[in-house]
Amino acid sequence: MNPEVKFARIGMFIYGACRHGGGIADVHNWMAEELGVAQPNEGDEAAQTSLQAEYFAKYLSDEQFSESHQRFMNMMKSRAS
Repeated sequence: MNPEVKFARIGMFIYGACRHGGGIADVHNWMAEELGVAQPNEGDEAAQTSLQAEYFAKYLSDEQFSESHQRFMNMMKSRAS
């Protein structure tokens, strides 16, 4: 995946999380849940980088990514309510 696309996509998650009172930990927890793997420990940059790489490899197409991102946003909105 093109680094600019990856940067834009992770930015969409972080922005969405922050808009609803969350943060990067919520993004990583979501990615782990979507992949069915353990959530990385906060501060474990190697695990977080690996998780992001796995997530973006699985949700490579724009459609797959958009569907996952929409589920994340729905979860964040319902959590904020």
